Parts: sequence; C-alpha cells; structure tokens
Amino acid sequence: MKEASARLDIAVFVNCPHCDFLIDLMDENDTDGHPHNEEGSVIDQACPEGCWIDDHKKFEIENVTCSECKKDFNVKGIDW
Repeated sequence: MKEASARLDIAVFVNCPHCDFLIDLMDENDTDGHPHNEEGSVIDQACPEGCWIDDHKKFEIENVTCSECKKDFNVKGIDW
C-alpha cells in the first residue's frame, strides 16, 4: 500500500473594517508585508491549549495593515 503525507494549511481570516477586503492574518501579502505570526503568535492564540471558547474571546492582533486600502485596525476575538 502506498503512503502519502497530509498537509495542514491554516488561515485566520478577517475582513478589513474599512474596505471589507478579506485578509488572511497568516499571509504577509494580505497585511502589507507585516508578519503577524512571528514566533507563532497568531497560531498560539487561534489553536490554544485548553478551552478554545474561553481563549478565543481573548484573541487579539494589534496594528493590522490592510494591503488593499493601507489602513490600520485591531482584531479582537475569533469565531470558528
């Protein structure tokens, strides 16, 4: 029997509150070149140990720059 490896792709999406552009916080191209997941900060908050419901209320990313309209905003909370 042949074997294959699985691949896990993680995206954390938010719509820009200024222009409604769909941004993947994991993709620097969407955040005007800013790496918000340095040292795993987005992943650690999106996939925490313990109770996700409680921890997702605390999810926060500051100073996201939309690559479309170039305006900044903060992200608070995460739905799944």
